[in-house]
Amino acid sequence: MEIPIKNKLNEKELFRIKRMKEVIKTTHPHGHKDYLEIIYLQQGAGVHQIDHNRFAVKPGSLYLVMPGQVHSWELTEIPKGYVAMIQKDFLLDHSLYDTLFQTFPLLFSSCFELKEADETFSRIFKSIEEEYIKEEANYSAVIQTYLLLIFNLLKRQANTSHVASYPVLLKNYFTMLDQEFKTNHETAFYANRLNITQKTLNTNCRKYLGKTATAVISEKLTAESKKLLLYSSKNLGEIAYELGFADASHFNKFFKRQTGVLPGVYRKGIS
Repeated sequence: MEIPIKNKLNEKELFRIKRMKEVIKTTHPHGHKDYLEIIYLQQGAGVHQIDHNRFAVKPGSLYLVMPGQVHSWELTEIPKGYVAMIQKDFLLDHSLYDTLFQTFPLLFSSCFELKEADETFSRIFKSIEEEYIKEEANYSAVIQTYLLLIFNLLKRQANTSHVASYPVLLKNYFTMLDQEFKTNHETAFYANRLNITQKTLNTNCRKYLGKTATAVISEKLTAESKKLLLYSSKNLGEIAYELGFADASHFNKFFKRQTGVLPGVYRKGIS
């Protein structure tokens, strides 16, 4: 199965906010072309799947769909709310840039239940919509300020006073891992490319992530494995080959060690 990549923004469009279409629908799994989507629902019911996670759709929910993630809807009630689409360049040189567009490890959850903060978020999204429609002086900067407020409030929802700000070394590691994880599973490869020792890389990973560099690689491989098992029609041997394992047996052992179940069992359980 080939996952389609949708691009709802025009070539030079950096930001858009619109109302959710008020229709009951089921959508096919798809990704978005290099932009973050923030979905805030005031009404609705059903299921929203983001990668391998299934979230209940309910009033007062906010979802973050990152570039590279796959999502789909199974709505059973008419939804009402907002969808904001944000290109990277809209936040260029803004404090939110690194926070929002780091796709691994994710700094924010994919789903928030806003509960008592629901009215506050309703007012914020309404204000963003008004700024977007009116296009008055400095409206982009005003929208950026509202976005900063949204993510500070989400930190409060998550009961965290801050979202981790990683050193340049780790940011470079994450970027390299995104590019190389399917063909290079060893910590030594990344340490050599970063011109540091494995000990230094592990020390930084333990300090900022609470895990080893090897565990970070395994986490990335496991997340991609789950996505392929869910959305791909490839057999286990083909998935093993795509992810850089010698054969299906090695992939089976890795996946069971990480998740507690064999990949074939996992695939049957989610199908």
